[in-house]
Amino acid sequence: MRKRTLKKGLNLLNAGIVAVILATFYHSGIAWLFGLSSAGETSLIFLGLLWGGILGGAGIMVAMFGLLRRALPGESIRMAPAVTLLVLLATIFLILWFASSKTPVQPRLAPGETITI
Repeated sequence: MRKRTLKKGLNLLNAGIVAVILATFYHSGIAWLFGLSSAGETSLIFLGLLWGGILGGAGIMVAMFGLLRRALPGESIRMAPAVTLLVLLATIFLILWFASSKTPVQPRLAPGETITI
């Protein structure tokens, strides 16, 4: 097992999870920050999920390649930070996912309908 290759794969996987979290849960804030229109926000979501999938898939491939190769003698790489970050990001994603499913959906107004406050 080549720890350096495995760590690079885990870092790619972490970057993919961050991209998916940002595109899924924080797309409106990012679109507001950059002043994007609704079409730009849709494009941001698409690109975030696309790059999240690409980075995650590449991370899995690189990590598996690192697991299959023989170890180098005297290689001392710390794996704990990358694995801890992976577990933390997966936990954050699951918490956000469950929290978003429990939030009540606000009904959209029909054309011509007004709100009385």
